Amino acid sequence: MGFSDSVYLIKERINMIKQLQEVSLKSLDMINKNAEGLNKLAEFLHENQNQLNMLATKVLELEKKLEAYETKGWRYEPRKN
Repeated sequence: MGFSDSVYLIKERINMIKQLQEVSLKSLDMINKNAEGLNKLAEFLHENQNQLNMLATKVLELEKKLEAYETKGWRYEPRKN
């Protein structure tokens, strides 16, 4: 193997390394975008859970009030529209 063959092989290796570097950077970019999407989803789910908790609290409060009214002998009759 001559000098020119060695230079050619070195250049090929350098090109391969550059291509691998480019693919790695693109993969990291995709991973970052996926992580950002997952963070947004987590924020949405957290807010949704907070809303559900507030709704459940309101339902419990209303159930207690209804029970208190029924204990006093009052009857609940739903409105008829």
